[in-house]
Amino acid sequence: MVSKIISFSILTLIVSIVLINYFSRVKPNHPLADLNVQEIIQEYNYPVEVHNVVTEDGYILTLHRIPHGRGNHSRKRKPILLLHGLLQSAWDFVHLGPNQSLAFVLSEEGYDVWLGSVRGTTWSRNHTTLDPDKDAAFWDYTIHEIGVYDLPAFIDYVLEKTEQKSIHYLGYSQGTIAFFIMGSEKTDYLSKIKFMAAFSPAFFLRDPISPIVKFLANNWRSLQGLLNFFNYRELFGRGDLFSSYMKFVCHDENSVLINLCIHTHFSIFGYSYDELNKSMLPLTAANTPCGVSLKQFVHVFQIADSGDFHRYDFGNQGNLEKYGQEQPPHYDVSRVTTPVAIYYSSNDWAVNINNMDRVLKTVPNVVKSYKVPLEDFNHLDFLYAKHVGDLLFNVLLDDLSKY
Repeated sequence: MVSKIISFSILTLIVSIVLINYFSRVKPNHPLADLNVQEIIQEYNYPVEVHNVVTEDGYILTLHRIPHGRGNHSRKRKPILLLHGLLQSAWDFVHLGPNQSLAFVLSEEGYDVWLGSVRGTTWSRNHTTLDPDKDAAFWDYTIHEIGVYDLPAFIDYVLEKTEQKSIHYLGYSQGTIAFFIMGSEKTDYLSKIKFMAAFSPAFFLRDPISPIVKFLANNWRSLQGLLNFFNYRELFGRGDLFSSYMKFVCHDENSVLINLCIHTHFSIFGYSYDELNKSMLPLTAANTPCGVSLKQFVHVFQIADSGDFHRYDFGNQGNLEKYGQEQPPHYDVSRVTTPVAIYYSSNDWAVNINNMDRVLKTVPNVVKSYKVPLEDFNHLDFLYAKHVGDLLFNVLLDDLSKY
């Protein structure tokens, strides 16, 4: 049995190396594909600052700031912090360019925009003592740590630099999970947020429609065991098999492989042909996905599997040792007193619309509930849809202006 496992491991390794080398020969066919977050903001002629933030547990995170729109706007601007979804980074708020990317839209509307990239992502892959390429301990975190360390560190830093007492906050998908974890565990931070905009809130994930997400939610234990056996700690980093595959199949909108690219996205997020901008797929694939820890990834699917919002599940014995009880503690979302606006859609295959009633009943201070008025609007469309400005961003801007 052991010899078979060893043989399978060696074969898997060889196949992975061959495929990565093959996929990596093809580069995304887009003129901006080689740019990082700072460079792409500059390419679109916006001002940008890059800040390093150190968390309480030693992670060095990157904050990208767009202090104002194009041209010199001297009037007082409201700071707003944006936090991305799973497998994403600050890149996803800027790479589609002016009039399309949320960060630029906000900057033109008078906001001082701060873009966080959480630990383990391409732009926040650093630590005061740990090396992500050598130290497994670097990857020993779940979404809990993002909520209790990363997000508070971002908030404190923005408040210090802007000399404000409170800011606006927008979380997309995982960015909403981080906020509600923080609100449950560190209630003193709630007074530092004037208004929270929740795009596709993802803390109740029962019965995902996506067959891929459903499979992962139903089989996370087996997959975690397999990945632990192969000593995986980081998943979906730049240059790994899946990232290389996505760059390969999405490299050119006119490629015969582009339908593989499209269906890979749609099978996870929901089918939305009319809102898909095919020409931007090569650019999207250049920097997304951008890395997560195995435990962070598993935590999401534990939540989806259980249907509840709770801390990481270490198993009965592990939970006894960690928490003093056999089941992981639940996050008390009822403690969140910040004004919250919920934005959701019908065709979100990652966050089933059937979970929204429970979200709206659980969050105590929902000041706005907005269903995007397009039946095909999917999970990724919250940031990427062709008409996201008219369908969503204009509503968001109106809501933000009230706080």
